[in-house]
Amino acid sequence: MADEKQAFDVEMSKDEVADVVKDINRFYSEVTIIKVNGECPYGHKEGEKYLTTGMNHAGICGGLWHQIQPSIIALQYEGGPVWAEKPGFFRGLCSEMGRVQVEVQRKKKDDTKTLRTEAKVRDMTGKGYPALDKYKVSLEILGVERHCMWAHREGQTFEIDPFNIGGVCGALYWQAYHFMEVLFGGGSFPWEVEEHIIHGACPDIYNQTIFRLIREER
Repeated sequence: MADEKQAFDVEMSKDEVADVVKDINRFYSEVTIIKVNGECPYGHKEGEKYLTTGMNHAGICGGLWHQIQPSIIALQYEGGPVWAEKPGFFRGLCSEMGRVQVEVQRKKKDDTKTLRTEAKVRDMTGKGYPALDKYKVSLEILGVERHCMWAHREGQTFEIDPFNIGGVCGALYWQAYHFMEVLFGGGSFPWEVEEHIIHGACPDIYNQTIFRLIREER
């Protein structure tokens, strides 16, 4: 019937939300940098370790995160890539011609608190990327439906680029990454009213966060 709500439209109680949060936070993935070919422009070094979840990028380079985040999500919910050598494990490469190689291992958390790691923003201008020298892109939170698990709220603004994720939820950044590349490339979507703005939404259809990316010249 038209007035019947889909399962993801039904409001959850606080206890139900708490149970979901506990289930989400059963595992984390330890990302280890095992090889760097040449010099990583972001500064990754062999031997570095990052404790991640699908939302917590832990300060990993955005390009590397974009490559491995979907499989980290899979590990978090006891799945994984079909080509992985063993359960709860995979190897990955960064998007810059595989310059950085990683191993990712799922591990059980000692508690059910949301894992959050403060990430420092690194200045990537003047390093041979003309688009980053010419433009900056900001991500603005326009609205949140129900309970954002990363605690995003309307009005927040973050400067992001293909290297820096900053304080943005890792899942939201992954969703925005494709749009961000359009803007940094000087492009636009024909359905947007303003050519320097792209709208999007996070992948959580229940707790959906709506955002827009804004390109400005430096």
